Amino acid sequence: MVTVAGIPLRPFSTADIPPKLALNRAYFDALEAAGADVVPIPILRDASRLRFHYELLDALVLPGGADVEPRRYGAVARADSGLYVMPEVDEAELTLLRWAIADGMPVLAICRGIQVLNVACGGTLWQDLQVEGATRIAHDREPRDALVHGLEVEAGSVLARARGVTQVRVNSLHHQAIRDLGKGLRAVATSDDGLIEGVELSDRPFVVGIQCHPEELAPGHDWARRLFRALVAAGAVYRAKPAQHAEV
Repeated sequence: MVTVAGIPLRPFSTADIPPKLALNRAYFDALEAAGADVVPIPILRDASRLRFHYELLDALVLPGGADVEPRRYGAVARADSGLYVMPEVDEAELTLLRWAIADGMPVLAICRGIQVLNVACGGTLWQDLQVEGATRIAHDREPRDALVHGLEVEAGSVLARARGVTQVRVNSLHHQAIRDLGKGLRAVATSDDGLIEGVELSDRPFVVGIQCHPEELAPGHDWARRLFRALVAAGAVYRAKPAQHAEV
């Protein structure tokens, strides 16, 4: 059987377009190329309906997107931080993530996803790296596949084994990052200016967060493709074990 990987969609609308749920195609392409069947997960307020989609999964991907509401990590929103939040997305993703962690389901948390993972574990975030003086590098840089800065990955970590490298240059499309590390998380990758850009949950076989966007780099970079293949392989191991899901 093929690993089923779920990924939450994003609410999207403009003045000319009615409300939709959507997500960049690069996520789907990277997962499908790695051998996964991809299940898009709608943002649902009803936890029982969200649970229906969760029960289909062997692995969970948390994608990039809007900022996490500061109240989720005990902070007050800064007026100068340019925050853009989607509370309903926060609630749905934190719920999915807590279920996945409880069950030992493999998780790959990308960009906003690493921040959601950190907040779920009790950590905090820089609301805006430039405004708060947390960095000397401009971390919000287009185009989406531009290699902006180096990343040092801890040898022997799940992330290093999955990627096959300990030093790599990555893209950078974020204005927030991990500030205080959440409980149980281990920092396993740092940027050139010392920001935490890779984490792992110590007591789970594959709960990995990465601040860059490997889905955008997968077409041209083997380490990015390897990361998605590692998630798919971990999902196959998870699926093979009996009684995956904890009672809720």
